[in-house]
Amino acid sequence: MNGITLIFMHFFNRLFILFVLIMSFINGKSQYTVLSEFGNFEDCDTMTRGIYIIWWDNNYNLTADADVLLDTMLAYREFCLNDLYMMDPPNPLDGYYYNVYLHVQGDVFSDWWGNGQGTDMNGYPYLTLPFGAYQDYVNVSHETFHIFQYNSNSPGFSYSGDSQWYIEASANWFAGIRYKTVEYTFREAESLVRIPHVALWLSYDNFPAYYPENWQRYVHQYAMALLMFYMTEEANLPYTTITEGFFNGTGDLPQEYFYYDLGGQIFRQTFIDWAAHMTNNFDFITPDQTAFNEVEWNTYADPWDDKEFTLILDDNGINTWYRPPDSVVTAAWSFNTYKILNLSQAAYSFYLNGDELGNEGDPSFFMGKVVVTHQDNSSSFYDLNMENAQQGSITVEVNPMNPELFFIVASVPEVFEGVDQLFSYEILIEKGTTTTIAEYDSKPKSREIRRYNLQGQKIDPTDSGIHLILFDDGSCKKVFKR
Repeated sequence: MNGITLIFMHFFNRLFILFVLIMSFINGKSQYTVLSEFGNFEDCDTMTRGIYIIWWDNNYNLTADADVLLDTMLAYREFCLNDLYMMDPPNPLDGYYYNVYLHVQGDVFSDWWGNGQGTDMNGYPYLTLPFGAYQDYVNVSHETFHIFQYNSNSPGFSYSGDSQWYIEASANWFAGIRYKTVEYTFREAESLVRIPHVALWLSYDNFPAYYPENWQRYVHQYAMALLMFYMTEEANLPYTTITEGFFNGTGDLPQEYFYYDLGGQIFRQTFIDWAAHMTNNFDFITPDQTAFNEVEWNTYADPWDDKEFTLILDDNGINTWYRPPDSVVTAAWSFNTYKILNLSQAAYSFYLNGDELGNEGDPSFFMGKVVVTHQDNSSSFYDLNMENAQQGSITVEVNPMNPELFFIVASVPEVFEGVDQLFSYEILIEKGTTTTIAEYDSKPKSREIRRYNLQGQKIDPTDSGIHLILFDDGSCKKVFKR
């Protein structure tokens, strides 16, 4: 060999060795060490992929379940890290697998294990999924989201007090955006219109001793996912609006963070719009979901604690000022709904006069909104004209083709703690004659902005089948296309 050939061979040998070292380093970093308080290789089978190790009792053949579960949880991880800018839990950051245990009653694991995330004696989080729970991917998405909340560095977003609600609600929101049309995705949501007067942030950890201990009040923190779903899917706020507060070191509570991050005007308007569209038969989720949620209510709720409508009125209105009792009046960031059954060609005038202070001395802030239904199953929405933070009014003309009206009063003060403070007000609903020629179509002209099929999927106007059409005034219409 000549000298030049030897030089090139030496160079390429060095390059090959360097490549092997780099690949060994990369591969070494991609392998995690097993560290488990509850699993052992004598009694358990395992499967690993990415950051996860799944354990199960080797008396049961759960290989196929584990295989599908790993692929699904890895897809959730990719979305949480790359799209939501969340963080891995401490296990893989320290070089250990994250432990997931599939639990069958009578197996090697503890019988008391339920469905959820805990922290083991080594200080690392782990996930237990009982039989049935690990085949339910709405549930799996919720629980997997908790994994990537674990390293939150924001004290205001702790799992306690007036922020505890957010941990569960945001996990349910994640399940909601992953499984938008699954019938039971928002199963607790009916509670939001049945006890609308409780504070947005009601949870297990701030539950007042005098509250009824029932299904609808205990699931409230899970049901609040629907507010976040409305924010991202209908108000078109970015997904990171929901997750960024976990990792920016904020001491603000989640509701407080929304208020200052989005701006008070935007957050308040989004809140009352959400309340109005829930009142309008939950028009932003699928009809099947709405029906399922009502079945859940009828199955589990306490019927004596149903505050859906503060008053139900005939078409005479209430021609005197009315103050709701403390048992149903609004707390901070909550609402009351008044229902009017209409048979007439008439003009209804709605007046709101709020107290300046809550009963603990904080300044109040009120907004109002009127929903008018039409016999073709569409609806129109009108904001009260607010003179200040407490007073507002609007007059709406209707006819017999408008069978129901809903008057929504929302309490949205610059208050973000405590569930006890009440913000009271008075309303007046006057019925008068119309100022226009009688017409049987009182809907304003509106522009179509979106249409869906019954599964909640966006469709083209030329597609056949049932179309749910959403208009820019917030109304919705159902049509059948051949």
